[in-house]
Amino acid sequence: MSRSHEIEVIEDLPALRGLESEWNEVAPPKDVEPWQSFSWIEAAATAYSQNHLLRIITVRKDGRLAGIAPMVLKPSEQPLKPLRLDFLGGEELKEPNRFIARDPAALDLLVDVIVSQHMYPIRLSRMPGDSENVNYLKSKFKQAGWMTATLSMPYPYVDLKDNPIKSSLKEDLRRARRKAEAFGKVRSEVLDAPSKEELMKHLETAFIIEGSGWKGKNGSAIVSTEPRRQFFERYACSAWKDGTLRLGFLMIDNTPVAVQYAIESANSYWLLNVGYDEKYQECSPGKLLLGESIKEAAKSGLVRYNFLGKEEPWTRRWTTNAQDCVVLAPCRPNLRGMIAMLSDALYMVKKRMKEQTLKPALRA
Repeated sequence: MSRSHEIEVIEDLPALRGLESEWNEVAPPKDVEPWQSFSWIEAAATAYSQNHLLRIITVRKDGRLAGIAPMVLKPSEQPLKPLRLDFLGGEELKEPNRFIARDPAALDLLVDVIVSQHMYPIRLSRMPGDSENVNYLKSKFKQAGWMTATLSMPYPYVDLKDNPIKSSLKEDLRRARRKAEAFGKVRSEVLDAPSKEELMKHLETAFIIEGSGWKGKNGSAIVSTEPRRQFFERYACSAWKDGTLRLGFLMIDNTPVAVQYAIESANSYWLLNVGYDEKYQECSPGKLLLGESIKEAAKSGLVRYNFLGKEEPWTRRWTTNAQDCVVLAPCRPNLRGMIAMLSDALYMVKKRMKEQTLKPALRA
């Protein structure tokens, strides 16, 4: 390794927080996808600190921070629970992940560093399947040992370039709005909090709405677990300072009845969480807010509206576009590598058996 290149592995929160200004210079929050921002990584590292050991790999070129791999060492949630290097927050938040690099040369150097580590297997969960990047990573990892690549959940998105809302949905939205107007005056708004205290009040309102319905009952609401709540609170405060937070509400008179927690960055809208008050279910407040936010995103010149999560029947009403994602699992031909490969195989068998079991039930 040339003396102009320096490698450091960040293993504690104070050292991570010391990187904030440099990280934001390499990856300005308004220019990158949410999970590449310092704010996202710091919030995840703090909220899930009991789940993992930080192993954030940084590369410097001529003294300047040039590349970052936000990794952790933790037992996998797959069978056999092998210790693996994975993206920070990858399994807990289940959102896409990417490396951060100043330029292609920095990415090349960063991947070389990751490939050269011999101690633990790697699992790069839910990477957007951009063919050029994924093929490059595959070729690099295959040179060093075994490599498996499997499809992960694609996430749906709306192309905002022209006519982002289908004609059939426009009619649905008109009907829903008429029903909502029977309750009172309908409007949508995006929070412009003048202070952190005001932001926290609105966040509390948002969390109450999101947790009041089926999400609260099945345990998937933000407030259902303390680490998840801590992540979304901490990230919201940082994204608010970054100028990327979009906390939207649908109001009937002065009552908030639906909420969106979203980020605007990289010329795109990233919808991270939604919820609505089920007392107003008959007028589809979540759908109304979604329609308003898509129209506003298109009007402001954004190119994509990303639903995140996964494809579901309700998202297919809005779009059939989906961003492919993959899981890359490179490992060395040693004992840890063999355990990791066996874990992957057992996971795939278990997944296929579950799918086969569900098929008859779905047909019934």
